[in-house]
Amino acid sequence: MLSYLSGTVKERQNGEMILTVGSDEQGWVGYQVKTPDHPRYEAYVPGHRAEAYLYTHVREDAFDLYGFISKNEKNFFMTLLSVSGVGPKMALGLLSHADENSLMSMILNQDKEGLTAISGVGKKTAERMILELKDTIAKKVEAGILRNQTSLDLPGSKNSEIRVGSSEKLFIEAYLALQGLGYKEAQAKMMIESALKKNTGLRQVEDVIKQALQVGY
Repeated sequence: MLSYLSGTVKERQNGEMILTVGSDEQGWVGYQVKTPDHPRYEAYVPGHRAEAYLYTHVREDAFDLYGFISKNEKNFFMTLLSVSGVGPKMALGLLSHADENSLMSMILNQDKEGLTAISGVGKKTAERMILELKDTIAKKVEAGILRNQTSLDLPGSKNSEIRVGSSEKLFIEAYLALQGLGYKEAQAKMMIESALKKNTGLRQVEDVIKQALQVGY
């Protein structure tokens, strides 16, 4: 069972990508990977190296790979699958609507309205998610299996900590996306800071990531 891939993105569109792994000497293999269709996944840029934490879903008529930009997001995806009536397609749809931290907060805060605002999630499904996952998520966060990111440690920041609020969300999502591409913490931080300094009008995660990749380090 595949659980992790590191390679080069050959193609990407509509929440799917082909990740090529190998070398010119040994040959190349392309894996088709389904990902959340969310701006933070603009980090998977064709022609660039990337890594993906995989969930393998096997059934009689299919062998599907679901890829995630972080181990935490993969673990949360698998946690969603434990809910009665929630399969890989719906779980992926949830993560296409919001990141795992936002979804965890909705569940922990019993935000039915927030969950039912997501396409495909009805009132009963939202209630089941809250009922079946509220305690589970809290226990997994306490055990360190899941990280409900209310703060992020970054080198060079005041007290080595940046609090996640509305003004920092753009920075955080871009930062995590670059880490998913294999950039080190300090490098990702400098790339994003340079991108935001160069273009103060950036408001979308995908635009920050593209600018950061152009800056490089």
